[in-house]
Amino acid sequence: MDIFKQGQAVDIPTVLKNRDYRVQVQQKLVGHHAHKTVVAAKLNLPGPIKNNAQIKQFFITELQQFEQQLMQQGILFEVATEWLNAVTGPERFYLIGEKQKFHVKQLTTAFEESTPARRLFDLDVLILKEQQVQSISRTELNLPVRKCLICNRNAKECGRARTHSLAELQRKVSQLIVETLVTTEKKQTAVQLAQLGLQAMLDEVTVWPKPGLVDPVEHAAHPDMDHFLFIKSALTLEPYLQKCAMAGLNYPGNDFPALFQELRTLGKRAEQAMLTATAGINTHKGAVFSLGIMTAAVGIALQHKQLTNDNLQRIVRQMLVNLMENDFTQMSTKLSAGQKQYLQYQLGGVRAEASQGYPTVFDYGLKTLRITANLPQNDQNIITLMQLARHADDSTLIKRAGNPAILKWKNQQIDRYFELGASVTDEGRRFLLTLQTEFAKRHLSLGGSADLLILTIFIDKAERTFKDGLYYK
Repeated sequence: MDIFKQGQAVDIPTVLKNRDYRVQVQQKLVGHHAHKTVVAAKLNLPGPIKNNAQIKQFFITELQQFEQQLMQQGILFEVATEWLNAVTGPERFYLIGEKQKFHVKQLTTAFEESTPARRLFDLDVLILKEQQVQSISRTELNLPVRKCLICNRNAKECGRARTHSLAELQRKVSQLIVETLVTTEKKQTAVQLAQLGLQAMLDEVTVWPKPGLVDPVEHAAHPDMDHFLFIKSALTLEPYLQKCAMAGLNYPGNDFPALFQELRTLGKRAEQAMLTATAGINTHKGAVFSLGIMTAAVGIALQHKQLTNDNLQRIVRQMLVNLMENDFTQMSTKLSAGQKQYLQYQLGGVRAEASQGYPTVFDYGLKTLRITANLPQNDQNIITLMQLARHADDSTLIKRAGNPAILKWKNQQIDRYFELGASVTDEGRRFLLTLQTEFAKRHLSLGGSADLLILTIFIDKAERTFKDGLYYK
């Protein structure tokens, strides 16, 4: 991408007019704010194109990092004025609550030198000297002079000698800006995906009534939990989901099983953070596994501009191609509930569902969620949950009942719920409340199905949020 192919070329009279206006603004700010330090921020760009959507975005997002560095050092600042859309280029003026102007100059220089792309910035620290506004030079503080972006020699000497052509300079600047925007977009996307995962977990726990699950009204099947604990647990997992998203967005190759091993390491740490927050109560262990995998898969799909159901399933299947063999043929003496069920009943549980690319989610969950989109969100999610539960061999339910025969009874109850009109009829709603009471009395749970609902909601949110893909990648 060549960013200089877009934008309005600026002429010399406009540049001079903007310079005069900048001088007026600087004099006013320095004169009226002697107790603060004025910093003028602009970009050094070669050629007549000084502003467009990419340049403006680069200017804004990088200055956000400068502001964050100020805050980390406890330095107050405010934006006095700015013009972001000017054909002469975006500019911003800061009032910084630090009287030691030389210290501020050290900070601005450190920012300018912190990455190759930030060398495009001019962060001038302004002072009043002999009634004239001047900027503190690097040489006054024995700071390193600016280096050429291309050859790393003294930038002024290269400029005077015209060592590099305009086309050469623009290619380099365009490369630096685009690379920075790509990195920024990935970070923002990872944050968004983690937030969508968090929303999915909160949506699931908010739904009522849910047989054998925790909701804001009832949790008799889980007397050690309530929905407040689930909210606390979900919040601890947001940083983990962000890491999973970044792992997918940045993964360079096709060795997806290796990526899964990395996710498992991250997942073990996330599980410990969850258990610390919940005082040892397992609220989201299944979600740590499944949502971590799917968040990374969405990241991979976005990286390759292929966020579709088929591609997500393909990525997950490739990622987990060795899961069943590794987890069921190399078992330790301390078996998980899923491993015990595999040995006793030859049921693969969530591992089988995951290694097949979560067919229950894609074949039943997403279709139901979208068919019921015209219903109130609570009814939509309940109906989707029950459809998922109908087609899932819920290992949590089997564990609670002590026998896989419970699956037949579960299916009969859910079939009856749908025969009565599900949650869109009074009969269906009354039946669901009765079923919830029965689950509570028998201490049964649909925990595995709840995890599938979280996945369903997350995928739907991700596909709608990123329906147009990423801009730069």
